[in-house]
Amino acid sequence: MPPTPTRRPWWRTWSRRVGTGYGLLATAAVLVVLASSDAHAVSYVLGLFASWWLAPALVLVPLAAAASSWRALAALSVPAVVAGGLVGPYALNRLTPADRPADLRVATFNTSSVAGAEGLHALLEQARPDVVALQEVADWQLAGLARRYPHYPHSSHDGSAPRTGGDGLVLSRWPVLEVRPVSGLPAGARPADVVVLDVDGRRLAVLSVHFASPCLFCSERGLRRNPAGDTGAAARVRVAEARRYGEVARELRAEGNAVVLAGDLNSSDLNEPLRSLTRSGLTDVHRAVGTRPQLTRGSSPGFARVDVVLVAGLTPLADSELDPGGSTHSPVVAELAWP
Repeated sequence: MPPTPTRRPWWRTWSRRVGTGYGLLATAAVLVVLASSDAHAVSYVLGLFASWWLAPALVLVPLAAAASSWRALAALSVPAVVAGGLVGPYALNRLTPADRPADLRVATFNTSSVAGAEGLHALLEQARPDVVALQEVADWQLAGLARRYPHYPHSSHDGSAPRTGGDGLVLSRWPVLEVRPVSGLPAGARPADVVVLDVDGRRLAVLSVHFASPCLFCSERGLRRNPAGDTGAAARVRVAEARRYGEVARELRAEGNAVVLAGDLNSSDLNEPLRSLTRSGLTDVHRAVGTRPQLTRGSSPGFARVDVVLVAGLTPLADSELDPGGSTHSPVVAELAWP
């Protein structure tokens, strides 16, 4: 009698089929993101949520290897490499903690207007960063900030080009030398200022930015109220914003300023704006020294890392994500040193 064929364990068959199917779909999604960048709503959304749909690759690869499924391993290779590229630096950063004290502490926080008042209070009173880039502060809160937090005697709101709204506000314990608006931003972009501070004789240029908001799942009324347009159009506005801010950062460095660009980019690691800014010479503090994913948008855990601190002419040492206190974004605090 012929030998009875050995039946594969169910988990081997399952890991082979799921790994192969997922790997092919995830590879196609990665190619869409890389090929289309943020030009279309689909590629933008895929890039924004990449932390979630790429995570299974890190689990399925060892299962496929244990099942000796080379087909599944081949299918999983692209999403596994991309997922590893997103989370790998955090593990490496744990091995090289900072060995010098920080010279300055910079924070960014989208307060979601009055919803984040508790988180803002905790940030300013407990973390006490030296410079704070704020977005979506309610207009009526602006006048009261200086009275309530006297350890921040200087702000761009009180500078030579005062902002009428609560976006792009900079609070500082150091004097403001000048405030000048950023020109050349695309239609639909929020205005922003370059705020130059005198940090014990050194010039520090700070930009608090809030890139164009996406209109995901919004109503017709919401779409009409969004100056950047629908999801795809707003994504293209953000790409143009990033390119312009990259030019501004290079100009500020050429003038001899250290640069901090911080805020809500409304885009994540695989979206074009962040990649464009880092290509311009800015360093993403979290990628440089962060030790865990910071999904700052949404309640913990959030769905994307959209709030960032980028620097030029400064050395990143550490960063952390704080409690949002009611905001739909988490504050991010970066520890920095002069080179």
